[in-house]
Amino acid sequence: MLKSTDTPNSIDGSPFDDFGFNYLWRLHGMGVHVPAFRGMCIIKNGFAKYCRSGGFSGVESRIIETLRNIEECHGLPSGVLRAELLALTTGSFDETLSSEQFFHKKNKSWRLAGLFRDLKLKNQKPVGGHSEFFNMPEKMAKAKFANAQRQANKKFGLEIVNWKREKGIHGCPLPLENPEERGYAL
Repeated sequence: MLKSTDTPNSIDGSPFDDFGFNYLWRLHGMGVHVPAFRGMCIIKNGFAKYCRSGGFSGVESRIIETLRNIEECHGLPSGVLRAELLALTTGSFDETLSSEQFFHKKNKSWRLAGLFRDLKLKNQKPVGGHSEFFNMPEKMAKAKFANAQRQANKKFGLEIVNWKREKGIHGCPLPLENPEERGYAL
């Protein structure tokens, strides 16, 4: 389990490599502190660079950042929320983003976007990945994650990725897109 107070592990690689993660994790403890989430199985499906600035694991960095953001938004003490990594795959940006986008597109009815869209940091910036949370049974989420890895589904997902890139919609980066990225949790 990861907490917002953790430091991500170091990882070999460069933040400018065309290599990323599609990952699935479960949020623990939210319902204890925020009644609107009581009884929910909160799952997040995301994308991360394999290696973030500073040489840290992209997945761990993104999860830790997200936990910090959620705790900050709700005025919760640091480290009260936990994240359990359920599954991950690696590949090029296009491969991992395609799986992620397929999962998001095909599971809109499970999305918690309304409850997470209002999450803002102190400077009123939305929490990263706020639209990628789902209220879904864990076993189902794992099966849907595995299904998103099929080549036919990645092909469909890549159409979404390319459309978003053409339209300038956030969330489908190219390698080397942001060489000045802060992007790591310490």
